[in-house]
Amino acid sequence: MLLLRCRVKGTQNHLILSWNVKGTNETVKRKKLLLYLKQKKVDICFLQETHLCDEESNKLQRDWVGRVFYSSASSKQRGVAILTRKNLNIKVHKQYSNKDGRWVAIDVDLFGVKNSLINIYAPNTDSPEFFVDICNIAKQMGNLYVIIGGDFNQVRDPALDKSSSTNNRPKQKSVLTVDTMVEELGLVDIWRLLYSHEREYTFYSNPHSTYSRIDYFLISKQLVGMTVSASIGNIVLSDHAPVETVLSLGPRAREPMTRWRLNTSLLQNETSSKFIKQEILEYGDQNEGTASNPGLEWDAFKTYMRGRLIQHCSFLKKQSIRCLQELEREIKDLEKIYAHQPNLMILSHLRKLKFELNSILQKKVEFINETFKLFYKKLYTSQCNIDQDD
Repeated sequence: MLLLRCRVKGTQNHLILSWNVKGTNETVKRKKLLLYLKQKKVDICFLQETHLCDEESNKLQRDWVGRVFYSSASSKQRGVAILTRKNLNIKVHKQYSNKDGRWVAIDVDLFGVKNSLINIYAPNTDSPEFFVDICNIAKQMGNLYVIIGGDFNQVRDPALDKSSSTNNRPKQKSVLTVDTMVEELGLVDIWRLLYSHEREYTFYSNPHSTYSRIDYFLISKQLVGMTVSASIGNIVLSDHAPVETVLSLGPRAREPMTRWRLNTSLLQNETSSKFIKQEILEYGDQNEGTASNPGLEWDAFKTYMRGRLIQHCSFLKKQSIRCLQELEREIKDLEKIYAHQPNLMILSHLRKLKFELNSILQKKVEFINETFKLFYKKLYTSQCNIDQDD
């Protein structure tokens, strides 16, 4: 990832991510996607192909997600959504969208600055009128800062943005219309600006065994100076890779304080279980008889163990994040090699690594589900006991 600039004093880096997720109507997949985005610490997310109707789109408002702005199709296809993180300093003035689940736009104050955020899922046919509509809605909002992201379904430069292409083909009308929109609105393809000669792709077509870069962000030239980085993620959980842009904007809101609870999964983990037993024994050896009051001794022990468990959980969390990051790096490297030198052995290894990453996310989702089940079971049991007492 190329570093464009450092953070301006008094501001914080904020991650804006766009991803064609190829369906979120399946519960487990939706939870894996939201967990993946949470671990990325995404501030604003553009999703395409949500495959959710109006009634179901609010299912995306879970955990870290503060608000959801969406456009849905009449059937379970297409669909776009903009997710904003809880506590993000954003004020929404107006939402715009079409009825086909192709685009959604919001006119916002982001850290006190007027912005137009437009999430698109373009048709895979030559449809210049679609991009004319997008250009018009951006003009209608009339903001200085514009961020258009999503699945454009168009390769703007076949020589660089496709793994195999015929360069003598004339440009489609859609591509010419995108070029016109870029000029009229004063936009830049931020990833291509930073990586002018690089070959990286966001979509893999199984039927054609080809890669292409059809997902990207077009941002106002005025935002280039606030851009810290732009990157392309891995093609996992979908046939598209997420694309990311980090902007140095206002301060990140402080996360609210939460009550500490013991992570009960530690008790099922052999290494953690040994750690807990060892800490209990050591505390007993070093502090036996040091307090005259048994109650004070018990409180001191709980305070000590809580501190040690917080440290232990922090270590395990960092270890887990490093493991996922290393796995993603391996996938990224292999994806690049395979895009230029297709090989069955590389493809097999690539699929194995993607399966491994998917399995890790699956286990995390299963643990979260089990935690919620236990919580509501205890809540229901305690409520029943109260009713019986009455």
